[in-house]
Amino acid sequence: MSFKIETELSENQIESDIASYLGYITPFWSKRFRLISVDEQKTGADKLFKRFVPLYLQFKVSHGLNPREAILKQYLNKPLARIVNYRRINGLTGDPILYFELRKLALTATDFQHNILRQMHRPPFSYAFYLAPLTLKLKEYEKLMNGDWHHRFYRYNPFDMHEVDIHDSSSGRNMILGNSPFLRHHISIPPHVDVSTHKHHYSYSINGADIAWHGGDILTGDYRFSNQLNQIFTQTYRNKDSGTYLEAYVRSIGALELLDFPRLSRENNNFEAGLQQYVFEFSRYLRVKHDICLYFLTLDNS
Repeated sequence: MSFKIETELSENQIESDIASYLGYITPFWSKRFRLISVDEQKTGADKLFKRFVPLYLQFKVSHGLNPREAILKQYLNKPLARIVNYRRINGLTGDPILYFELRKLALTATDFQHNILRQMHRPPFSYAFYLAPLTLKLKEYEKLMNGDWHHRFYRYNPFDMHEVDIHDSSSGRNMILGNSPFLRHHISIPPHVDVSTHKHHYSYSINGADIAWHGGDILTGDYRFSNQLNQIFTQTYRNKDSGTYLEAYVRSIGALELLDFPRLSRENNNFEAGLQQYVFEFSRYLRVKHDICLYFLTLDNS
């Protein structure tokens, strides 16, 4: 298709780079918060499970469409052509148009990844997002990640320096996070409807605006990842009762409609350790079966 623009990026790269970036901007001694990949957590389980807000992330690669390119007649009724036409009819910006398709039903899975993500998006208790870069070019993506221009405005570069407090609890300010070009140039879209097929697309412009769900909806709001994280952190730190605890979180897992993941049996000599192990197993299940990464924004780590 002549109007389709190939990406230079891969989902594995997006996942690895974002995970590394989030790890770098989280001080390991932080008393204010830590954003931790549960699947990779090996130690410090007591702190990990004290009080936390779950974040479920599904990393996507943006693909591109050229709205100025003529569409051949045989492609006019194809999904990608319909994306271009839908955006044109509704006056949505985008040159190029960026988009991604939903994930196919995994082998042996009982539901689509999209529907599972939707169950998990329950603000302010938990959040679930598709996360995709707002570029197709590898060189541009790496430049955004390095963020050299930060040195002209801030004392620290959050990718190079560990000594960065993202949230200053004394002043109530979020520092650097919302201005990070790397985080600002990723879109984070929460799933909002159930599906019975993976053949749906989200589309958006390179500035993260004019988001369309190609089942017929236009989403309004700022869905850039930097803004979403700022909103989560602001909600978390302004509300002293925010977050959840280990046993309540395990109960919430049991309430999900996951027919292929067992509920926890209470017949365990060390119930607390059993709860922790259950969450680790749940994180690995999400990662292996559905390609969903589980992060905890942990609180009260003093």
